[in-house]
Amino acid sequence: MKRKITAILIVCMAMTAAAGCGSKAENAQTGTEVPTEESTEISASGSSVDITYDVMDHVTLGDYMNVDVTLNESDYQITEDAVNSYVDQMIASVKPYVPDESKTVVEKGDVVDVNYVGKKDGVAFDGGSAENQLIDTEANANAAAGSGYIDGFSDGLIGAKVGDTVDSDVTFPEDYGNEELNGQTVTFTFTVNAICKAVTRESMDDAYALENFQLQNTEEVYATANTELEQQMETQKESDIRARVIEAVSKVCTVNSLPEGLLETRVEEYIENFRAYYCADGTDLNEFLQSSYGTTEEEFREQNRTYMEESLRQELIFEAIAENEKLEVDQEGYDTYISNIVANGYGSEEALYESLGSTKEVGENYFHKVYLENKACDLIAKQAKVTYTKGEEDTEAAEAVTSTEE
Repeated sequence: MKRKITAILIVCMAMTAAAGCGSKAENAQTGTEVPTEESTEISASGSSVDITYDVMDHVTLGDYMNVDVTLNESDYQITEDAVNSYVDQMIASVKPYVPDESKTVVEKGDVVDVNYVGKKDGVAFDGGSAENQLIDTEANANAAAGSGYIDGFSDGLIGAKVGDTVDSDVTFPEDYGNEELNGQTVTFTFTVNAICKAVTRESMDDAYALENFQLQNTEEVYATANTELEQQMETQKESDIRARVIEAVSKVCTVNSLPEGLLETRVEEYIENFRAYYCADGTDLNEFLQSSYGTTEEEFREQNRTYMEESLRQELIFEAIAENEKLEVDQEGYDTYISNIVANGYGSEEALYESLGSTKEVGENYFHKVYLENKACDLIAKQAKVTYTKGEEDTEAAEAVTSTEE
């Protein structure tokens, strides 16, 4: 297929979750059908986006506006360990190493900041040069990224002084993967910029905080970490509420049937996009699945059919709720939503719409529908009764009571 349906759906799931349907909202937001006529019709394009139906012919709605949600309060508490871990991540993301002024000669185990140029027969080769690389001489790896180098790459640095330029001959392995370099001996010229030491929470000072985080002191670093964790926790809480709303609403509403051909088309679209992505070199899909996942194409198809069916049922429910509540697209909110999707690899709204349906209008209608499903989820989540328990035992007890009442 020329349409990259699966890629689009993944983007849509992420964007709708961010907008309000949470971590499991993807199950309710992966639809590609557009309700435009009461009769079921499959267009010649064969795309699930072009399948039309009246959603109310397929769904019986229950009391979806009065759902209860239970969360574990401890899941959203910020601990000292969590703050410390976040500060560690902040340090690692900006400047995990600084020059160690007490050291002038490179020893085995040092982390060294270097520039290097790789030359073959005296000529620099592509991909063989870099600046300000942090090399862990013990692990023979990039200290920041963790990626390893070819054997012997960092050996020539041992004994060099800060400011020195040293040459080191290195032989690439026969199976390196580059025909011009396989088995070849080249010369790397290193310039030693500094011998470094790791920055830790304990060694971080106010000057480091100001230079790297634009914060006045280390106390502000910890305060910033705490604030950002609070924001993350709030986002996670909203996501979890919506996830549980979807579960609860799915229990009180019933999907009586799926629109003709929708499930089969959706499964085929996923399989074909999976094949195009992972088997682009002509590898047989069944062979790939067996070697990579230990499953057959038939089993893989059935697994995805099961998931797709559950996804479609949840999607249809929220589509029906959006219609029942007479929700409408608000242009400002929709524009923000669609611009975020376009930013994930599409040149324009028109290109996005045309990549899905048989026409631009069909594609646009699809995204209107998904946006309204998201609004329906958000509407219910805002009115849900949320109960916070103290621990796992309380959560299990609450779930047991709910199950008994049902």
